[in-house]
Amino acid sequence: MNRFMDIIMLVIMVPTVLILFFYEYPKKWIEKNYIFGVWNRAEFKEKNASEKIDEITFSCRKQAMIIVILSLIFMAAICFIPDFTTRMIIWTAFVLLDIILLNIPLMRGNGEMKSLKTELGIASKKGVTYTDLKSVDSVHSLKISRVIIPTVLAVVFFIVAVLSDLGVVKLNDIFGNSAAYNRHLMVGMTGSLLLVGLMLVPIAIMMDRFRNQVISEDSDINMNYNRAKKKNMADLSVLFIWINTVSIILMMVVMSIWDEEILFLAMFALYMLVLMIGLAVFCTRNIAIERRYRKDTTIEMDDDDNWVLGQFYYNPDDKRLNVEKRIGVGATINMAHPVGKAISIVLGLVIIGMFIMLIYVGILSKTPMSIRIENDSLVCHQMKDDYVIPIKSMDEPMIGLESGDLKLHKESGYDMDPMYKGRYNVNGFEDCTVFINYESSHYITFYYDGSTYFITGGTDEETVEVFDQLYAIWKD
Repeated sequence: MNRFMDIIMLVIMVPTVLILFFYEYPKKWIEKNYIFGVWNRAEFKEKNASEKIDEITFSCRKQAMIIVILSLIFMAAICFIPDFTTRMIIWTAFVLLDIILLNIPLMRGNGEMKSLKTELGIASKKGVTYTDLKSVDSVHSLKISRVIIPTVLAVVFFIVAVLSDLGVVKLNDIFGNSAAYNRHLMVGMTGSLLLVGLMLVPIAIMMDRFRNQVISEDSDINMNYNRAKKKNMADLSVLFIWINTVSIILMMVVMSIWDEEILFLAMFALYMLVLMIGLAVFCTRNIAIERRYRKDTTIEMDDDDNWVLGQFYYNPDDKRLNVEKRIGVGATINMAHPVGKAISIVLGLVIIGMFIMLIYVGILSKTPMSIRIENDSLVCHQMKDDYVIPIKSMDEPMIGLESGDLKLHKESGYDMDPMYKGRYNVNGFEDCTVFINYESSHYITFYYDGSTYFITGGTDEETVEVFDQLYAIWKD
């Protein structure tokens, strides 16, 4: 099961790395509108400039290729790490850091291209924008119904999942899997997918409402170019929303029939694979569109200095919050906009918080669980006292011999193999409290304050010793 998580990460990361490489580091720069975020102008086609750009693009592409190869090797190496918690922490950190590393050659290329502009005596026209009044409001490719219909369908199925969890609809009973934890899990997973779908709807509308790009003095060319670009984006958005909806329906059917986590993970892996295929098709079509209209481009949008490192847009004179990315897919924010500044700060804090959380989880996963008797109470400790249970208030405690026979389904809490703690469904019984290290085969169980507890120490010796003390105090 744990190894299946590695497969999911590979399904996500391998296509992502390859798409980034082929999209950001093309072999033929002459066919692109932008070279590392710098507008590809007529002066660059001249012999001396062209030779220098060949050197820059070749060097950056070679560096990016090395990073891609090392990334793929590192991904394979992660899969051989025996400890599951360590693998997941490394995977999470790797996802963030690898995307940054893959963009370092691009950022270097952006700096070298701007230096080349200075060397050629080309000055950027900072703040200049062009508007084609004839086509400014006439080019849209997204029919709202195409995103509303699958979204409404997803909402309906999510409501059915909630009603099933509340017992109003006997969905699970019809198919034969009525475990409460499965109904809770169904609501959580379908709700997560629905949230993704709901976020995609305004993003799709926003992308379709972007200010049209002006690449030519001919309005018909501008309209056709923007129509092709927006249709490609609209098709991608509709595909993603439908994938979410279909996944919600399939997830509900599967979870109503079977209680096998590997099936849920397999479905998630398939979900991510289809998304990646859709993204690859989008990128391929987008490249074809740029190549098709490259020869028709007669107006140059020279605001290179507003693009920091070719990736981040900063223009105080532009009142737009969102602008289409020069490199990659979708949009980015104007970091000079007041809202853009706030978003940038929040995003930075989220990334910092994520790394702090990774450090915390790493420390927690390496901190052993322990139990002890203190002041006539059973104390369960891992970094802090998680549970302090008065012995005289619990029902008769018993000791079990095989913790491996306990089938755990988390409702809330912590689950980093071999340590589990929190609220769980245990062997079909709901609302159980778990504090278990599977390295101890013996476990203590008792009923207290409306919950059945399953507790182990770090070792069998510790569990048995504490149980003997506990039982003596309880019996006295």
